[in-house]
Amino acid sequence: MYEYIHGTLARKSPNLAIVDVNGVGFALEISLSTYESLPEIHSECHLLTYLYVREDTQKLFGFATEGERALFLELTSVSGIGPKVSMGILSAGNVSEVKSRIVNEDVAALKKLPGIGPKTAKRIILELRESLATEETEAGGEITRTSAIQNEAVLALESLGYSRSQAEKGVKAATSLDGEITSVEQLIKAALKTF
Repeated sequence: MYEYIHGTLARKSPNLAIVDVNGVGFALEISLSTYESLPEIHSECHLLTYLYVREDTQKLFGFATEGERALFLELTSVSGIGPKVSMGILSAGNVSEVKSRIVNEDVAALKKLPGIGPKTAKRIILELRESLATEETEAGGEITRTSAIQNEAVLALESLGYSRSQAEKGVKAATSLDGEITSVEQLIKAALKTF
């Protein structure tokens, strides 16, 4: 719903940023990595966002980079991992460090994080290792623009009611059929034709 917030940084702490947008203060929960990239108080600030909505709560999360937001969304897709635990994982290192722990099946490092036990660490590895390894290989260590477009398309298809696995299969099929995809809209249309 909200793609980003752009305004003046009114307050910041290691897990919270308050951004003033024309007199309205938006409180965004953030990771330590995002906190470290924030400007000084009263400076212009731009954060990517994700609105988490449940029947009893609404929370706005902020991210310094698209890579961090994409990893947050992948983490929250794992059964039993909510946004609070995902932010704790993201606070334990930068995006490439967190991905490396998952891809290299470092259960010991993951289970040291708050809210993560051995079973949850193994579940994260089981559910995300393959897709994260593919992203790393495609980009030589960084997520490419194509991967970012694919992630956005998967999220859009999920919002249309498709399961994550259906969305990923559709996007993968559409990408292999048309290697010249340059926008999220184009990829979504191509993926819908594969269902």
